Amino acid sequence: MLRADDTHSFAPVLPLPILQMARFRRQMQHQGHEVDLARMCIDRAYACECLALAHASSDARLRQEALALFAAYDRNCDAALMH
Repeated sequence: MLRADDTHSFAPVLPLPILQMARFRRQMQHQGHEVDLARMCIDRAYACECLALAHASSDARLRQEALALFAAYDRNCDAALMH
């Protein structure tokens, strides 16, 4: 528990790009895969599995979306470890 005299600096956790995630879900549906966006927001392992599956797709746009979302998760990874 933090006391009033503690001087801790927490790293910011940036919001995930939900519109980009919704587009990702639609593209995955076109490939025959269902994606639970709520779970992707709270379960990093699940999100990484979905993104890895998308990255292995033959659809270049879906692979690009996966890379962008991997970056969004990664930018928060180090911050989460600092909390």
